[in-house]
Amino acid sequence: MAREVWDAYDKDGNKLGFDLFRDEPIPEGVYHIVVEIYTITESNEVLVTQRHKNKLFALKWEVTGGSVLKNETPEQGAIRELREETGIEVMNSDLNFVYSYNYKNFPSIYKCFIVFINKEKTKIQLQDGETIDYRYLPYNEFKQFIQTDDYVSLLRERFYFHEEQFDTIIIR
Repeated sequence: MAREVWDAYDKDGNKLGFDLFRDEPIPEGVYHIVVEIYTITESNEVLVTQRHKNKLFALKWEVTGGSVLKNETPEQGAIRELREETGIEVMNSDLNFVYSYNYKNFPSIYKCFIVFINKEKTKIQLQDGETIDYRYLPYNEFKQFIQTDDYVSLLRERFYFHEEQFDTIIIR
């Protein structure tokens, strides 16, 4: 398997001109970009997937996400991650930007998007070694589910911090 390479960014999201590698520590004051994609059906259900047992946060549930690779834009990374982890194909114009968030204690800039899909026309294809199950949760049930220990805690924190923005976009 090829080594995962990322672009290095400053805290404001400006490229610094050198590479970062998944398996190496990130220098202080340097960041990489991580995308999160909330996939929403026409009836306001949220797609969640279960992480593989060999991954960090093993067997926990989450929305789709992952690191943006070298020379990718956040939008390209979101489209790729969604396709790889779920088999869902979307275009740049399908992405609804929600927020950008920098963690002080983590060297990551999180870019979050929402995509709307037609559930009846969408076939989920899970990624070997990444995702092992999926389910659709009505938005209100999703908001309750993320309070449980079954959901990745860091995603929960970011959701709650931006909950009003999610409500505005999802409850249309």
